Amino acid sequence: MDTLATALAPGMSVSVEESRSERLRRVFERTCDGLYRFILVRAGNDRHAADELMQETCEIAAGHRRFPWNEDACEAWLRGIARNLLKKHWRQAAKRSAVPLHDTQAAPQVAKALESGPLPSEAVLRDEVLSHLMTAITDLPAAEQRLIFDFYFDERSTAQIAGDLGVSVKSVESRLYRIRSRLRARLRGNERTGE
Repeated sequence: MDTLATALAPGMSVSVEESRSERLRRVFERTCDGLYRFILVRAGNDRHAADELMQETCEIAAGHRRFPWNEDACEAWLRGIARNLLKKHWRQAAKRSAVPLHDTQAAPQVAKALESGPLPSEAVLRDEVLSHLMTAITDLPAAEQRLIFDFYFDERSTAQIAGDLGVSVKSVESRLYRIRSRLRARLRGNERTGE
């Protein structure tokens, strides 16, 4: 407890500051991929915007004098920073792309787009489902995201994943089961709330 009080006290010593930055570096290394996916999905898969938002998230976090001592709480804290930056990003994007009400060219352009053919409802539905799924996956902690991506997207076997993690195959299967259950519950919740 004394270490925590010392680390959070203003006017830190150099050794405490180094341990603070080392801890933050470890959290970044452990959660970097998951945090980037979290940002990328919510930035509309715009890699340029996601890169900038990731950089800004790291800069803001590194500039804070205080952050959660627990590494799992620190991951959630980083996502909170990213969430706030994403909100700002979309507010600014809305301001840049807002169509003025008096724009006489906007209505004919929209009408022409709608006349070009029926909307591909099946493709739209598939994209919407994929978007909800990716949002739910990227809400998971980085380690759980990695497990889902390894198994389902990279098509690695449970034995390969277990070997990498140094756990049993049964443990990997159990983790995947729990993650899938949470994802199903999350997606069902989205259907009910209309998210």
